[in-house]
Amino acid sequence: MNNVSINSITETVITFSYIKGVTAFDNAAAQFFEENFTSEIVLHSTLFTIFPSELAAQLNEKMTFCKKGRFQTHTYQKNLDSPIFSFYIAPIIAENHKIESISLSIEKTQQTSGNQENLLLKELNYKTQFYSNLFYHNPDAVFLFDQEGNFINVNAQSARIAETTEEELLQMHFLPFIPEKEKEQVLTYFGRALKGESLDYQCSFISAKGNHKYLEVKNFPIVYQQETIGVYGIAKDITEKLEIERKRRADKQMLRAIIDNIPDYIFVKDRQNRSILTNKKFATNIIDLQTLGTDLNTTPFDYFEESKAKEIVADNNAVMNTGKAVYNRQDIVVKSDGSQEMVLLTKVPLRDTDNKIVGLVGIARNNTEAFLQNKRKDLILKTLKAFGDTKTFKEATIKTLEIFCRELGYEYAEAYKLSANKVELIRTSYWPENLDLQEGDSESVRYKEGQGLPGKVWSSMDIEIIHKEENTGLLKNMMLNDSESIHTAVGIPIIMQGRLISILCFGSKLAHKKIERSLYSDVSIQIASAMERKLSQNQLSDFFEYSPNLIAVIGLDGYIKMANPAFVKTFNYSTAEMLSEPFSTFIHPEDLEKTFEAINLISIGGEDFEIRCRQKNGDYIWISWRFSRFFENENIVYIYGTNVTAIKEHESLLRNSEKRFKALVQEGSDHIAILDKEMKFIYNSPGTDLLYGYSVEQLAHTHFKKRVIEEDWSQIAKILEKLKEGQRVQLPSYRVQGQKDKIHWIETIATNLSNDDAVGGIVLNSRDITEFIIQARQLIESLRRYDIVAKATSDIIIDFHIATGIMKASNTLESVFGWTSEDNTYTSEWWNDKIHPEDYDEVRKAAQDLIENKIQHLTIEYRFRCADGSYKYILDRSHLMYDDGQKPLRIIGSLQDITERKSHLIAIQNHNKRLKEIAWTQSHVVRAPLAKIMGLVDLMMNYREDLDNIDEILENILISANELDGIIREIAEKSENEL
Repeated sequence: MNNVSINSITETVITFSYIKGVTAFDNAAAQFFEENFTSEIVLHSTLFTIFPSELAAQLNEKMTFCKKGRFQTHTYQKNLDSPIFSFYIAPIIAENHKIESISLSIEKTQQTSGNQENLLLKELNYKTQFYSNLFYHNPDAVFLFDQEGNFINVNAQSARIAETTEEELLQMHFLPFIPEKEKEQVLTYFGRALKGESLDYQCSFISAKGNHKYLEVKNFPIVYQQETIGVYGIAKDITEKLEIERKRRADKQMLRAIIDNIPDYIFVKDRQNRSILTNKKFATNIIDLQTLGTDLNTTPFDYFEESKAKEIVADNNAVMNTGKAVYNRQDIVVKSDGSQEMVLLTKVPLRDTDNKIVGLVGIARNNTEAFLQNKRKDLILKTLKAFGDTKTFKEATIKTLEIFCRELGYEYAEAYKLSANKVELIRTSYWPENLDLQEGDSESVRYKEGQGLPGKVWSSMDIEIIHKEENTGLLKNMMLNDSESIHTAVGIPIIMQGRLISILCFGSKLAHKKIERSLYSDVSIQIASAMERKLSQNQLSDFFEYSPNLIAVIGLDGYIKMANPAFVKTFNYSTAEMLSEPFSTFIHPEDLEKTFEAINLISIGGEDFEIRCRQKNGDYIWISWRFSRFFENENIVYIYGTNVTAIKEHESLLRNSEKRFKALVQEGSDHIAILDKEMKFIYNSPGTDLLYGYSVEQLAHTHFKKRVIEEDWSQIAKILEKLKEGQRVQLPSYRVQGQKDKIHWIETIATNLSNDDAVGGIVLNSRDITEFIIQARQLIESLRRYDIVAKATSDIIIDFHIATGIMKASNTLESVFGWTSEDNTYTSEWWNDKIHPEDYDEVRKAAQDLIENKIQHLTIEYRFRCADGSYKYILDRSHLMYDDGQKPLRIIGSLQDITERKSHLIAIQNHNKRLKEIAWTQSHVVRAPLAKIMGLVDLMMNYREDLDNIDEILENILISANELDGIIREIAEKSENEL
């Protein structure tokens, strides 16, 4: 064996990131690389820029193993005469518990004399010290297991986490520290490590003192001579971190839910105008995305046409470049369906921790209705002003046409009035004054009722909209110039107290111009008022007296000169009190400066401004004021105001929405939970103790299966396993068992949001339906009893709903009358049609009395037609039921077939009638021959001596007797037939 000596020439240490390359190096590194590898080391250098390609490839392979947590060594010698370089590669665990970089120690040795074995011993000694330092001084728990899982070596941190001593820990197996429910899984990991795998996993941990913790564990095999002799482990206590992360996720989820349920548009952009965050309304209505998250990195150019996108990007950049926020600026939002909304837009710069602007936050509130209201008011005020400023009615009308065209986007307008004989319309004015579409002067432009647009408006006395393609004749000549014509026109009747004052017609070049009917309708009323006022100054007084807006005249001397009743009513001061105090008395001190500034800048047309004004009781209300006209000679200003306190209060309510939302969630009776992919609870709302009888902490990380009754679990589990991402399903009702064995019936909606960063699982929204189930069962039992009773009786049971006219009948109806229908349902018209015509009026009157006079019980007999055309007699016994407001709701009836009984009664009546005829015969017909016989017998008894015709008398007695005998025989025969 040759003797060689080892002289250490130099050594160096560098830190190398898998992603960024060299991130740090010691002072000797630059000289070391220049002398040995003729390369220059700088930050972010790669292996291939500082090492020879062969060596760089070898080190790259070693670093791949090191990323799995395995310490690596490598020896490199270019040729037999070259120095030997020894490399020691150690993994560095970052704050996120991942290996993202390594420490690379390099030692250069030169063979001179000595023994190769000394070199190996030196390297072994270096490794021993290296591993010892990493093991015993590691801030994480480091430990060794034998093949059975017994601790054979531990560091101090291992004992601290286990809350015992190192000596006691070396006498133990790892399983007693693992909760029962996770033992099987941890043993599986341990077995896989024994088979050569390097594993990273998390598990629960119970210390020797019974404290629950959560660990992040790394296991890899200990291999000696190609045989695994144990398992090496590193563990970090992440209990506090997980709790912080859980709370962070919960807070993030709550914030996401709040943002998505705010009715405003919310968006966050970076400096490149890319979306960082949008709420659900913005993503759905503006970007037209149904799945949140897919809108990330989109810019205005992705969802707006180019010119609009450029305008928005320029506006965003102005906010981010200057740092000046935009508050409640009126703007138009174009939605994905092409419709528009008027919004109040706010944009504020987004700053990082260094106060550097990194983007912006935007909020847009739908203000379309308020915009239309303001536009309506503005249009009305300008129209009123036009009639107030002009000298003649015609001038005022022309000015009104001009205002409408400019404000509402029309190119042409005309005004008409009724002729004196009220048989035609005559044009009174048009605008622009240099563009007359008609032939001849204004007096020659006339329309009959129903003719063209003016005539159509006259006929309907309503707003009419027509289009060129309808060929109905918008106006007599529709050409604006040689190439353009009117395509859409609207006619507005100006009506006052049922009297047509005027008709205004407006024409647009747009084929289908959007027209707000409500706006035109409201404005037309005000125009009618203005026109009437121009004709009669009394109308001005009416407007001033009855206007719902606040109207006042303020002098520049600081006093109110005049105030309308709405003004007085709003502030609750008397007119005398209002006029005797400076107007500054009624203004909030903080708004005085803004008010005086507005007055100093007043001109013919002013802008709206909002200030707080004091009522008599001391309360302040928000008023939006507008100056109508400044009369310089008189030093007075007309002002108009609108009470906007409700709007301000609404804005305040929105600012408190987060607090209210939290309160609702905390106090909600429903239970909201999130399950991870293993069906374990990772989040529970405070309602858990009412549902399960367990606290939030007790339910955390327990399996959902353990809460559900075993018979109900299989069906629930199948649905949850097949639940697709983003899908929402209604789970079948199931039972859960609380801590005190109390059974609850639960109704749940499950939503799979596993890929949602804010949720990361299946969301269960559950509520207790135990009481509902009990009531349902009672109802089913009642229905079962009802069904038994219905089957046991031959009566027909009906349930008639008064409001709908729908009647439900029992199956007996078919067997009695032969009629059938789907679900035994019939209408009131069908039923009335089957009542015998002779009985219908009586039945209808009885039914009306039942409902109108609230007669609770009704019994009536009538005939009802059967399916074969015959009629049956029925006895109808009905009961009227009321709703909670004592309003008739339903009629429950029992119908009995009494045809047979009725037939017997009719037969008895006929029988009695015939018996009466027999009795009459006995009392009248028999009396004649009997009286005759009695008279002849009396004659013979009392006057026998004086009679000469005895034989004749006897013959008459015999005749009468035979006649009587015949009558008696006939009576006997009739009686025998009846009886």
